Amino acid sequence: MILKRSNAIAVSKAGVDMWIYPSGPDIPQAAVVYQETARGHEEEFRHHTSAFVYYILEGAGEWVIEDEVFPVEAGDVVIVPPGKRFYFRGALKQVCITAPAWTPEGEEFVRTVPLG
Repeated sequence: MILKRSNAIAVSKAGVDMWIYPSGPDIPQAAVVYQETARGHEEEFRHHTSAFVYYILEGAGEWVIEDEVFPVEAGDVVIVPPGKRFYFRGALKQVCITAPAWTPEGEEFVRTVPLG
């Protein structure tokens, strides 16, 4: 299966521009999203069923997972297990893979995060 950028769904949420590459019901095991942000994700949240795997393509910033701060830069991989609270700060371009595929029902908003 080839997922084209021209078929991606553009969404802006919590300070992040995203292009969601729909894999459809045939592949519920994972989903792919390309993200760009100038400041970070303005909401701390957790997903109860999906793990999030981010590959940082460009930029640098900080990831906050369960209140622990992790500096990141291009070339790093961030893995957030299901059920863990997280958000990120910084100017970043990254690819996110969720496994199983993200669903809105599994997401829990925790709080708005001031990015300063």
